[in-house]
Amino acid sequence: MLSLSLWGTTFSGFAALASVEETNLKESILFAFDRDPSVSQQAAQMGIGQAMTDEAKSGWMPQIGLTGSTGHSQTTDSSGSLKNSASWGLTLTQLVYDFGKTNNTIAQSEAQQESYRYELMATLSDVAAKAALGYVEVKRYSKLADAARENIAALENIQQLATLRANAGLSSTSDTLQTQTRIAGMRASLEQYEAALQKAKAVLAVQTGVSAKNYAELPEALEVNQTSVEDIDYSRIPSVLAARSMETSAEFAIKKAKAQHLPTVSLKAGRTRYESDNRAYWDDQIQLSLDAPLYQGGAVSARVRQAEGAKAMAASQVDQARYDVLQEASAAMADWTGARGREDAGKFQLMNAVQTRTVYKNEYTLSKKTINDLLSVEQDVWQATSAKINAEYDGWSAAISYATAIDNLLPLIGIEKHAAEKLPELN
Repeated sequence: MLSLSLWGTTFSGFAALASVEETNLKESILFAFDRDPSVSQQAAQMGIGQAMTDEAKSGWMPQIGLTGSTGHSQTTDSSGSLKNSASWGLTLTQLVYDFGKTNNTIAQSEAQQESYRYELMATLSDVAAKAALGYVEVKRYSKLADAARENIAALENIQQLATLRANAGLSSTSDTLQTQTRIAGMRASLEQYEAALQKAKAVLAVQTGVSAKNYAELPEALEVNQTSVEDIDYSRIPSVLAARSMETSAEFAIKKAKAQHLPTVSLKAGRTRYESDNRAYWDDQIQLSLDAPLYQGGAVSARVRQAEGAKAMAASQVDQARYDVLQEASAAMADWTGARGREDAGKFQLMNAVQTRTVYKNEYTLSKKTINDLLSVEQDVWQATSAKINAEYDGWSAAISYATAIDNLLPLIGIEKHAAEKLPELN
């Protein structure tokens, strides 16, 4: 059972790898959410943001304190001297009005907390993208390894044919030797793909904590609904929203800094018990206090300038976030378009190579083609097959990168951002 907490208190963390018979992309991503430390770190950051907001709101709550002291204390006035040995009591301070200092602090913290929420959403999308890209590599090398095995089987079929012809005296034994050499080369390629497949599985297992025997096909929804980069809705992309929230937080920080020029009105009350050398008495007070700064050496003005500088930086970060999204989406769209074009070309090339192979095989049987012709066309079939597979999975990778850039990856895979106990509440 996956469990993510909004405040980062129930993340499961690392555990031993689990073995399953089969998994799919959606399950892999959900497991990655539960395992990736960046998710729990960002959720903990949201908890910090909530605590900052609660601290800011406490400014409107009454502040109650307990005082106490002991030791020599002497008060001298026109009526004589009074020596105190101990005192204790209660104090209460209630903010009445501070010209927006506290309210702007609260608003600043709330905007910052909102930014942390969007950063968590962006983190979930990034983790999903890493797991999805890792899943694509597993499928890529699995298909390439299968294709290499098919090519070896085809070459072995040619070897059998060459052996039969050599035994019948229709060709030399060099045909068989040439075919064996080509088979050995393909087996070496198969070993490389098998090694790459094991590496891809190991990387994905670290990301998800799950090792599977079989990996389901990628969902077709990933390669549809590709929107033009001119129509990107930046108002729903977490990285942009996070930057805008920080800009809003900076605006409230400016207002808070400017309010430092204005006074603060508070109600103060207290009741203190004094123990003197000849008697004990109570000192009661209730006062309306006004704290108005007159001169602070330019500190407040400096704070205002700092806050204005922070806002300018936050505004540029919004532009930077939009720029990054556009750049990533444009590059991914170009990669996706190119991959689909290469895949179509690979299909056409493969179809021609397969047809040519059939013809050449018949003609080799009739001694109209040499073994080199047959092996050459078999190489064409392999090159077309591998090119088609690589183009297909390059397209999947580009589609994932594009969907991640525009914050559409999770919905395409079928993961709701309100996935009950499996995801934090994000809206």
